[in-house]
Amino acid sequence: MNGNSNPVQLNVLYLHGFGSSPSSIKALRFKSMLEENGAQVEIPDLNFPSFREMTLATQLELLENKIDQLPSTIPLVLFGSSMGGLLASLLSQKNKSISALVLLAPGFGIARRWKEFVTAEEYDKWQKTGEHHFYHHAHDAHMPLSYEFARVMESMKTEDLSVEQPCLVFHGVNDTTVPVEESKKFASQNKSVDLRILDDDHQLLNSVDHMLSESKLFLQNHRLVKS
Repeated sequence: MNGNSNPVQLNVLYLHGFGSSPSSIKALRFKSMLEENGAQVEIPDLNFPSFREMTLATQLELLENKIDQLPSTIPLVLFGSSMGGLLASLLSQKNKSISALVLLAPGFGIARRWKEFVTAEEYDKWQKTGEHHFYHHAHDAHMPLSYEFARVMESMKTEDLSVEQPCLVFHGVNDTTVPVEESKKFASQNKSVDLRILDDDHQLLNSVDHMLSESKLFLQNHRLVKS
C-alpha cells in the first residue's frame, strides 16, 4: 500500500539493474519518496525466473503481465536503473499506457558493448559451457548466468530506441559501465527526453537526493503527482 491514507493517484514500477534486486538502496529511496506523494510502487524482482535463467525476454514478459494487471484508470510511470532503464524504454515502445519514464544511467548500447564486460576467452567459454559467473550485488557473490541471456540480448533491437512519453534521464559523467554518450545519443534522437548529466559514476549513489527532488518536480510538472 502507499504510505498515506489518500487514494492512489499514480502507479509506479521501479525496475532495478543487472545483478541487483528489489532491496537496492536506490529502489527503496525512490519507493519511499513516491509513496509519500500518493503513488503505489512495486519493485519487481527481475531475476526472473532466476538469475541464471533470466533474459531480456523473460523480464519483458514478467513486466508486461504486471502492467496488464494494473488499473488502466490510474497513470503508470516506469522508473528504471541501468538495465532496468533499457527494459523501461523497450516497454514504452510497446505499451502506450505508460505515461512517463524516469531512467537512471540506462543501459543503452548493452548488446553492442556486452563483450567489453568479459574477455574474448571468457565469452567463448560462456558460449561453450552454457554459463558464466557474474557478480550479484544483492547476494554479494558471483553467480552463474546462462548464455541464453547473451543470445537473446544480441537478437533484440536495443539500439536507436524511440520514446514518445515524457522521459527524464539521469546519467553520471564518470560512468565507466554505460558511457554518458549513450544517453546523449538517446536524448538527441528523442525530443521528449530531458537529460541531466551529473558529476557521478554508474551507481549514482552520490546523487540520490538530487534525483529524488528532480523526479518529484518532473512528475508534478506533468501532473502525475500533486504539487
